[in-house]
Amino acid sequence: MDWNAFRKTQAAGYLFIILGIINWSGNFVVARGMADTVEPATLNLLRWVGATIVFLPFGIRALWRERVQALRMWKELSILALTGISLYDTVVFMAGQTTEALNMSLIATLSPLFTALVAQFMFKEKLGQNMYAGIVLSTFGVVLLVTDGDLSRLLTLEFAHGDILILCSALMSAAYNTLVNKVAGKISQISLFMAMCLLGTLYILPIYLWETGGQWVMPQFTNEVIISVGYLAIFASVLCFLFWNAAVQIIGAPKAMLFYYTLPPISALAAWLVIDEPVNRNQILSGAIILAGILFALYGGKFKKQRLEERYDQPSEITH
Repeated sequence: MDWNAFRKTQAAGYLFIILGIINWSGNFVVARGMADTVEPATLNLLRWVGATIVFLPFGIRALWRERVQALRMWKELSILALTGISLYDTVVFMAGQTTEALNMSLIATLSPLFTALVAQFMFKEKLGQNMYAGIVLSTFGVVLLVTDGDLSRLLTLEFAHGDILILCSALMSAAYNTLVNKVAGKISQISLFMAMCLLGTLYILPIYLWETGGQWVMPQFTNEVIISVGYLAIFASVLCFLFWNAAVQIIGAPKAMLFYYTLPPISALAAWLVIDEPVNRNQILSGAIILAGILFALYGGKFKKQRLEERYDQPSEITH
């Protein structure tokens, strides 16, 4: 198989997005586990300092070769660094301290819808009705999952200021994914990610200093902290972003964001495999609905077009 040819195909795009989601699935688990140990901006700074150090030997030469293009795009790269690195995870970590997990999960499902709207109205990308229908169906699957099949729990939701932060993170996610799709073709993936690491880490520093009151304060580096930061830096940052950015470039932001809905069931599957957490019937049903929504959004229009073509290709009956 010719890898250079394959990596530009739709199949490669879907493979990259699945690998990105798998690497990202432990992000919220680790962040939740570190909530009482490391402050949000401090955790995010450690994460991206680690990611930058890991990726530096691979990315710095590529970025230097493309420094002219990178300097011309410094505004776009800064927005990507802020929405994808500096602010996004810091906001998510902060929200986790003041809001319920159910609220976070429900509000986060707005990200694909926001991405579709931004792509259509700001970048004039044409999206079919099947895309929005698939988003609605997958959203229902996530709601069914996070409410454990009891939709009446939606009536008892209480909103905190952390919910506003999660809503902001959903908007940032939409901005990031639509912009990275426009930027990716103008600079290599290696240089793009290296620039984001450097700028993102730089932009985290003021947030970190605000959090610590202007002092340089680091947590105690226990084995748990080292392993958690290592996972976030390598798997949930370097590998996840490279796979995700490559996928967005191939299949586009709206389609890529549909796979965001697979994060809850994949996380549940990971919990079942790693810590033997039981999987119930509602989780299986929700996962099936989420998958059906994604498939309908991706292929619903094609099936409809195929049926119409088959209908008109049939010979008409001769009446006497």
